Amino acid sequence: MEKLLRIHFILRNDVTNFVSSLPQRIRRIKTTTHKYNEQQRDKIRGRIDWQKTFKERCRSNDTLSPYYVDLVERKYSIPENIVLNELLKTMYSITSNDVYRAIKNDYPWLKGWTKGNLLAMLKGVYQRNIYLRRIREEGEVILTERMISNTLQSRNTLYSEAAKLMSDYKKLMNYDLAPSEAQELLKNTFIRPGRVKVLFELFWIFKVIMAMTHDKKAVTFNIIDGNNNIVAEWEDEYYRYRIYHDSTGVFNFREKWENIKIPEKDGYLKRESLVVKEWQKASKKFFDLQRGDVLWGGRPDIVLEKYHKGQKRPVQVFLGEVKYTESVYYASKGLKELLEYMALIRSSDNYFEDDANAVFSSDKIKGWLFLDNVDVVRQHSQNVSVIKIGDGNIEGLIKSACSN
Repeated sequence: MEKLLRIHFILRNDVTNFVSSLPQRIRRIKTTTHKYNEQQRDKIRGRIDWQKTFKERCRSNDTLSPYYVDLVERKYSIPENIVLNELLKTMYSITSNDVYRAIKNDYPWLKGWTKGNLLAMLKGVYQRNIYLRRIREEGEVILTERMISNTLQSRNTLYSEAAKLMSDYKKLMNYDLAPSEAQELLKNTFIRPGRVKVLFELFWIFKVIMAMTHDKKAVTFNIIDGNNNIVAEWEDEYYRYRIYHDSTGVFNFREKWENIKIPEKDGYLKRESLVVKEWQKASKKFFDLQRGDVLWGGRPDIVLEKYHKGQKRPVQVFLGEVKYTESVYYASKGLKELLEYMALIRSSDNYFEDDANAVFSSDKIKGWLFLDNVDVVRQHSQNVSVIKIGDGNIEGLIKSACSN
């Protein structure tokens, strides 16, 4: 939510307007001067205070005593500049981190930044402006509410607008939104899956998390950005958990013909292996395509890994297959896929359950089939459970399936 609010902030028209006019307005930045007196011997920098110099030499009777020089120090870290610098630092952070992938992929909802050259403007001002650099060189100063409120009264619109935007940003981060602004935020920046079935899969993932966690505040949620499919992680007294969506997790769900022992006697496997070999050669001849030899491969909708604390190898895994359907036949197909995942799941080069006869009774692997409103005669059999949307106390059923 915090990331969503930060993105919402830079999409505002007053923010983009502020950045677009920044290069011209930043030239009139304010400074203060501080006059002081300094003793100098070898190299004289500044205006010599002859009166003080002669007076000190007469007092000490030393004609070689240092000169007293008047110097003027220009300070940039005034409250107005601190507010401005903090605002630009915030904008720069959001555009460099929170929306980096969106900018890279040229998402249309960021066209106000990408098409108007605003990113280059902001980067140029923040990184290369000599005044802002000197503000940062003078040391870190904590921005206070008093600084913001005083800067709001500035006659220089560059500063008063910066203070207004900084004040709005702080309110956003405190979830202080008017109802109309909250509606606008969700309307413009809420991210939804492109397909309903994906939303249905995520629904079940959150049901699993709610069933498996005692302290909801202990759950760490991750942004699913295409590179990372770990939805959430959490720990209890003895174990740590990691749940994935549409991912194989740390496991491997793939079978290759080269790893299968083909019987010498003629039969289905013998002939099927010949088909694959001939298909590979024919694809190269006819289409110049290099084909692999994967016999079976898949990716579960849900993978929940359970680890002993301090260990890297899972001690137990829960596999979930989700079918957004009211058809019992399609549900049965999903059950077959789930059973395949449970039987063929590999950890490194070995099957996770090395005893083939114990696959569907092993406590190391449990399977969930999550369905829409489908008629189900039985919900549990050995270590496989079928749970549907119309069931009461769904979280209780999931928890029960884990302990059975």
